[in-house]
Amino acid sequence: MDAVEFERTSYPAEAGESARIREDLRGWMDASGVSADVAHGVVLAASEAIDNVIAHAYPAGALGPTTIDLTMVLDETDVVVTIADHGQWAEPTSTDLEHDASGHPARHGRGIILMNSHVDEVAIHHDSQGTSVLLRSRRAGDTRAVPEPG
Repeated sequence: MDAVEFERTSYPAEAGESARIREDLRGWMDASGVSADVAHGVVLAASEAIDNVIAHAYPAGALGPTTIDLTMVLDETDVVVTIADHGQWAEPTSTDLEHDASGHPARHGRGIILMNSHVDEVAIHHDSQGTSVLLRSRRAGDTRAVPEPG
């Protein structure tokens, strides 16, 4: 393996593309020797970010191309995947994971928790140019800190 492997590609932000993006991501990690456990977690976290772009970033009738930009970086210690769009940030309607703002059962809002549970680091940046979600996992496997009993 080179010291750093890098790949960037774009996809249409359409529901039918989700499976292809996940397959491409998994294939890239498999070909690069990323362990199955790490790859599985990264794909699950990335899938959530991809689905959020498709569902929220581009409102109906959005002008211009609606794309998902996927950047994958691999070095000897980390896998880093960035999912970016050029759409609009949608503020969550509630911070309560059980209920929406009207008190009805929540149908959304657990994505960031899901992402954080499958990778070592999640960073989200949004501005007028779009949203980027950075996912980082250590290649050595699941080495996230586990609290000591006591």
